[in-house]
Amino acid sequence: MEEMEKSLAEAMESGNSFYLENDADADSALHKIQRLNRGIEWAKKLAEQQKQKIDLWLEQQIANRQEAISSQENLLQLYAEDRLRNSKRKSVSLPNGKFGFRKQPPKITHDDTILLAFAKEAAPQFVKVKESLDWAGLKKSCIIDQDKMIDENGEVLPGITIEQQEAKFYVDIGKEEE
Repeated sequence: MEEMEKSLAEAMESGNSFYLENDADADSALHKIQRLNRGIEWAKKLAEQQKQKIDLWLEQQIANRQEAISSQENLLQLYAEDRLRNSKRKSVSLPNGKFGFRKQPPKITHDDTILLAFAKEAAPQFVKVKESLDWAGLKKSCIIDQDKMIDENGEVLPGITIEQQEAKFYVDIGKEEE
């Protein structure tokens, strides 16, 4: 609280006002916003450059370790093939972990267009139909009257709440020439 009072007193002594008194003051405020926006953009660019460097370093670290992991996994696979060759077992269990072979389910690829045509004829219980509202289209076809939305037939649409809002202040400093 003391700091705020101090800065208020300093501003009053220096002749700086907390209010803009004319168009020149307002234009100066817009100029300050432009400078501050440039500072934000500079900080974002710098941060992005640093992130890219860190991301590249991380990718290299991961790639090196993934390559080493892959090499160790290949050695384990060869060992498992040899060790389990004449055994009913499918895996090897050791103090630091377990490795072996798991049966995989068959890989199935399908063509949705062909299967949909088939299902429509032979198995309609497997055909999904999805309904959804075209809000944008409905909204364009209606008008707003106070707190109601009315369709082209003059009927009030149910399930709609309309809340009027205050005007929103904006600042547009335009594009700067670079």
